[in-house]
Amino acid sequence: SLWLTDDIGEVSLRAAIFIDGGYIQTQLKMHNIEADYAELSDFLLSPLRASFPLDLLRCYYYYCAPYMSAEPTEDELKRMEGHVKFVDQIQSLGRWAMRLGKLQKRWEGQREVYEQKRVDVLLSVDLVRHAAAGHIQHAILVAGDSDFVPAVEAAKEHGVTLTLWCGHYNTVNKDLIALADEVYILDWKDFPRLNDGGTPEKTYRRRRRRRGGRGGQGEALEGASGESTETAAEPVPESKAKARNDQREKDRERSRESSSNQNPRENQSPSQNQGQVQNNHQKRIKIQPHSSNRPITTIAAKEQQKASWRERLRRLAGLS
Repeated sequence: SLWLTDDIGEVSLRAAIFIDGGYIQTQLKMHNIEADYAELSDFLLSPLRASFPLDLLRCYYYYCAPYMSAEPTEDELKRMEGHVKFVDQIQSLGRWAMRLGKLQKRWEGQREVYEQKRVDVLLSVDLVRHAAAGHIQHAILVAGDSDFVPAVEAAKEHGVTLTLWCGHYNTVNKDLIALADEVYILDWKDFPRLNDGGTPEKTYRRRRRRRGGRGGQGEALEGASGESTETAAEPVPESKAKARNDQREKDRERSRESSSNQNPRENQSPSQNQGQVQNNHQKRIKIQPHSSNRPITTIAAKEQQKASWRERLRRLAGLS
């Protein structure tokens, strides 16, 4: 049975995790974090398990191997060696599976561009397949691309509820946020890691949103309407704040002086400015030569033409 029962007879639901490797790798690199993948699945499931029992079917990680030319360079061989170690690490974890796409190189002018292929399709197919077969009742998606919107819609039509984990709101598609039943912002202070990591300029709090799912209405998603989710900045000492304000005033004064030097008309009187504007306007007016193959039509000629048309109509109507 797909509905699991524990020792005390309580029914638990089954979930699967779908991770866009390119997206999460970009987020980790931004925050200088080396992820502890052995703890990542429990981290993603923990807020849901606090509300109801949830069993993990499998955690899918979608990625692609680095690009290899026909005659691989030393750097390409090193990247491939690191990739093989990473794949072995993921596949050695319990209930984890690696899905590999292909990295394609193309040219945009003189610039090389590398693009992942098949990754989005693999994730979308697995999500819809498990949902349609009834293998899962809940899906956890770690992604930000709008290409997953059709797959999320299809999974929800088969009765699956979906939780979205993402970075800051400017890294995720708004349609994907709107479709998710619950949304969590990755909190990098609590994220499972192997290293201490760097200190990013901004850290973001987790936000949760339910759309009429289990447990009623739930909380509204903060930040989706443009509200900032940044943590409050540390207080600035009074001496530093005063020095900063003084520097800003000096910068504004220099800006005003430079703009007045670049625009000498601001220092002139209004009458001088008006005369200068008129002279410039007259200089911009140019008399365009009339084309010889286009006759000039005057008002008198137009009236004469209208009269001839009226006369012709009267004759046709037998009124003349």
